[in-house]
Amino acid sequence: MKRLTLDEMHEALLGILSEFDRVCRENGLRYTISHGTLIGAVRHKGFIPWDDDIDVCMPRPDYEKLYALVKSGEVQLSEHYLLSEDRGKKALYPFFKLMDDRYPIKTWSNKEVPYLYLDVFPLDGAPDTEKGVKKLRKKRTLNLGVCALARWAVPMDKKWKVIYRALFFPFYVGCWLYGTARAARKVNKNALKNDFNTCKKCAVFNFSTEKWLMDCDDFSDLIELPFENLKVYAIANYDAWLSQIYGNYMQLPPESKRVTHGLKVWKADEN
Repeated sequence: MKRLTLDEMHEALLGILSEFDRVCRENGLRYTISHGTLIGAVRHKGFIPWDDDIDVCMPRPDYEKLYALVKSGEVQLSEHYLLSEDRGKKALYPFFKLMDDRYPIKTWSNKEVPYLYLDVFPLDGAPDTEKGVKKLRKKRTLNLGVCALARWAVPMDKKWKVIYRALFFPFYVGCWLYGTARAARKVNKNALKNDFNTCKKCAVFNFSTEKWLMDCDDFSDLIELPFENLKVYAIANYDAWLSQIYGNYMQLPPESKRVTHGLKVWKADEN
């Protein structure tokens, strides 16, 4: 197998994004590119040069419909593309990933989906009060921590990773016994407490610790943005969303903060 360069990884990720966009358009499903992918579209008309992943968000109703359509076989993904599990005994994360089986990967986590992927995050309704939002986030952080520890995942350099694991080994064992699937189920149960369709605000309550909210109505006004050689969907109100998360997102960060996710990607040999 041949290990991919960052440029080659970008080409492979574009293929996954193109497939995701195709399925959503053909089935009337709403989504927005998000996080670094959205910054890349606005600031660079494509990838942030050092980035090595793609993120999208979907309102929970559209997220569940996409999952059901693919898993039932009603919608067929193109050859080589498949969804990871966000539920059931095989779940490693409380959200699903669209993968391309031509590109095996390795990460700092000992337990990971096997192929290069695009992250698909569901947006769930948020409580009306700040207290309610804080309570949801507190539970999310606890359950996500268990989920990460159960995967033996520590995002740090090798030296500190060994020390950290040695010090907290009993906690790792406990989380491993608890299991990623059970932790993922807890995260999703917590996230689903407020219906997207009846709430004014929404957020990703099953991943990340970012303290941001967005208007559910933003998904009634989607626009197309150029992303490399593609046109993809984004909320028209992207400036308010990105500013809330990142501040002056149009300014390049210092070189010391231009980090990747540490993915090592190979191209599988073709028969």
